[in-house]
Amino acid sequence: MNATGNLRYILNDTPKIQNETGHRVLSIFSQNVDKDYKNGIDALYTAAQFNVVRHSTKQWKLHHKDKKTQSEHLIFSFSDDEFDLSSPQVQARQAVELVGDFLKNWLGPTSQFVAVAQDDNVGHKLHVHAIVNSVNKGGKVLNTSLVTQTGKNGIRENFNQYLEQNFQKVTGRTFTRLQPKQPAKSVVTTPNQQTAKAMNGGYSWKDELQTLIDSALANNTDMRSFKDELESNGVTITTKKARIGFNDDGTKIYRDKFSYHFVDSKGKKRQSVDFSRTKTGHLRGLGTKYTPDAIQRQLDLNYRQSGQDTINSVQNAVDQTLADLDNAVSQAVSANATSDTPQQSQIDSSASVDSSVPADEIERQVASVAQRRRRNRQERVTAETDTNFERQDGPRMLMHTLSRTKTSQQIENTNKVADKGQTTKPGSQSNNDDLEL
Repeated sequence: MNATGNLRYILNDTPKIQNETGHRVLSIFSQNVDKDYKNGIDALYTAAQFNVVRHSTKQWKLHHKDKKTQSEHLIFSFSDDEFDLSSPQVQARQAVELVGDFLKNWLGPTSQFVAVAQDDNVGHKLHVHAIVNSVNKGGKVLNTSLVTQTGKNGIRENFNQYLEQNFQKVTGRTFTRLQPKQPAKSVVTTPNQQTAKAMNGGYSWKDELQTLIDSALANNTDMRSFKDELESNGVTITTKKARIGFNDDGTKIYRDKFSYHFVDSKGKKRQSVDFSRTKTGHLRGLGTKYTPDAIQRQLDLNYRQSGQDTINSVQNAVDQTLADLDNAVSQAVSANATSDTPQQSQIDSSASVDSSVPADEIERQVASVAQRRRRNRQERVTAETDTNFERQDGPRMLMHTLSRTKTSQQIENTNKVADKGQTTKPGSQSNNDDLEL
């Protein structure tokens, strides 16, 4: 709210703790800020320049109303692995150069800011304060999302990407990104939710809502049925767009956002978004597990799992049927091979074979009969098709029928030759023509 106070705090305040240099300011970087007569950056002179730029907006020109938020205060803190302060002055210049160049590219050439490197905090870490004017040169208001968004496309992630590309160029050392600690669970209990549970004897309407959503999520495989089950339990869902950042060209990036509405067990109407953060970084909503993308992924997983279960069930049934059939055939073959007197072996409650025939001959006959049945079934389908399908072009239809007849004859001759190389002479009859299984 007070740009002058911010600038005086980072430029003119005394060191909080005694450091190696004895100075609070180790190095300075600025953009669109004039230096004073001593060729330095003065707090009051810089604040006056900020003031002139803020008064270039249309709101000031028409109504003489200054912006309530005069500046944005950013702090870029580095770890000991990045800057160990073995050479404070050199490393301070490197740190402020990295931060300043990043802000020039991130905020644009018309932004107005001052960046100062310091190391006089209690943890004795090298850090950079940046005071950014809330209005850019030319009268356009600063896009505050660029400095407040901390998500996937926010300032922190983009600064890490910038360091990965430029840290070694400036310092001569490799950059290793620090991974921030993540919550243990995807469902985050906010401070407000904890307070509500304490005041209501352990009851929380958000817990009740999460239980209903989890149950519907576990029982369904598509979004429509998921929403239908929630509606049957009194929970309705509305979908809106939520901004999550900006592309490189400055266009806004949106995602689908679910809002859940229901009446809790105490009769009160409740509403909650899936997941969001405030500008200060506080959590709101139910958690990342309840976003549309996360729910769709879980539903797809349920669908794949149910399909695999069905496939496994059918496969097991087929395998069992084939095993039973193989077992029955093996028992029949074994009984006929070891018996000296003619007897009947029942296969599948209908088949009888001559026990005097060798076992390998029985197997050949069984395969031949099965093959004959398939061929007869194919010929019956062909005959029915030729009878029912009438066309006016007689010669073409006749050629089609002759070609099909020839194909069937070729198949029959091929099958006869395939029976262990034995062929049937013209006028003779195969010894298994009348065998039926």
